[in-house]
Amino acid sequence: MNATSKELTLADMLAALAATMEGLSSQIQSLTESMKRIETAQLAIASQHPPNWKRPLASYQNGWPDAINAFVVANDEWGPTAVSWMGHIYTRRCGENKKYGAAIWFSRSTGKGEDGEVGYARLITFSDDAKPEASTMPEYVCNALKAVQRK
Repeated sequence: MNATSKELTLADMLAALAATMEGLSSQIQSLTESMKRIETAQLAIASQHPPNWKRPLASYQNGWPDAINAFVVANDEWGPTAVSWMGHIYTRRCGENKKYGAAIWFSRSTGKGEDGEVGYARLITFSDDAKPEASTMPEYVCNALKAVQRK
């Protein structure tokens, strides 16, 4: 083998490597575009079906909007009162029933359903575990349980 044939072989190898790299680059670009389309679809789905994340009540004042990629629209002395997430505004709400414990959540109206009732979607809920308060069972339920146990 002479020096010229070695150079051609090396040149052929470099050309083949360059072609392979170009093919891989094209495949990577195609995969990247596919991933962007999947991300767009997931964001569209998420915007219509918010996750209702659950967090401890103490987390309410700890910068949570940044953690979920939300933007604070309004706030008061206690923290955010309205946030924007995926193009929707979610408003702070609080429970009125102490039986269920302290809770803060952010929700938005999803409009009226076929039954005429307004639906709501929750973005995030902050709460402490409520102290369970079992209600007394009515007599008819106790009698039904006794009847089942006899069988």
